[in-house]
Amino acid sequence: MQVFLVEEAKKLSLWKRLLKPVEIKGDIILLNGKCKKMKGKRKLKIVQNIRKKLGMTKLILSKELKQDKEWINLFYSNEFDIVNGKKLCQLLMDKIVDKVCEKNHIKMQEAQISIAINDVNQFNMKWIEELSEKFKLLNIVTNHIHYFKKIVEKLWLEKGIVISVTSNKKKALSKSNMIVNIDFPEELLNQYSIYENSVLVNIEEKVKIKKKRFNGKIINDYKISFKKDSNIASCLQKEKYKDFDLNDLAEIYIINSPKEIEDIIIC
Repeated sequence: MQVFLVEEAKKLSLWKRLLKPVEIKGDIILLNGKCKKMKGKRKLKIVQNIRKKLGMTKLILSKELKQDKEWINLFYSNEFDIVNGKKLCQLLMDKIVDKVCEKNHIKMQEAQISIAINDVNQFNMKWIEELSEKFKLLNIVTNHIHYFKKIVEKLWLEKGIVISVTSNKKKALSKSNMIVNIDFPEELLNQYSIYENSVLVNIEEKVKIKKKRFNGKIINDYKISFKKDSNIASCLQKEKYKDFDLNDLAEIYIINSPKEIEDIIIC
């Protein structure tokens, strides 16, 4: 599936605003109008126009468009796949955890990490296995304990690693130095007793801890940079990409060139 970049045109003429609201130039979709000032009906017509010309496709929205929930909702409701850096976050999970530990002085072989997760897929299983070798204590906190029995048995039989799987709301997160929240919504996570100095890393949603005694950190996003002179650096730091988030661009690049994940640095 081809990926298109969507942004507001820099140079606007009156006739384009009125007669040609959308232009497609290669892999770039230009919106001819002041996007912030457009009314809902005009936005909808533009999105439907793009849908008619391109069908269902993958889009990377400019930083400006990503700040407008109405634009995002219209693209989603018209079946566009919007790149948001979350798949890249999954691919970089190992590096992100390392950086969080480094910045917060968390010693992996002394600390306890908990993964709040209900969705079971091949990637999550692989990542749990990798983390089990880094941390002295690893908890899987889930509402679906039976889904994780196989990986618990595998790690014990093959590597002698013990991990716990629990849904105990009083004890599961009460001693966790770090919580990696894969897919727990805010309401569910706040039902648990949480260690007051824990570091919470959110993957899917920006979840807040509402406990009055919580003094820890909440990490909802991450920044990347590239190794000097790498292919990904020379490609994504071009002028044409300056109005787009590096995370979104890198997600597509890495999916097509997975080996270059080694050239990404977590800041």
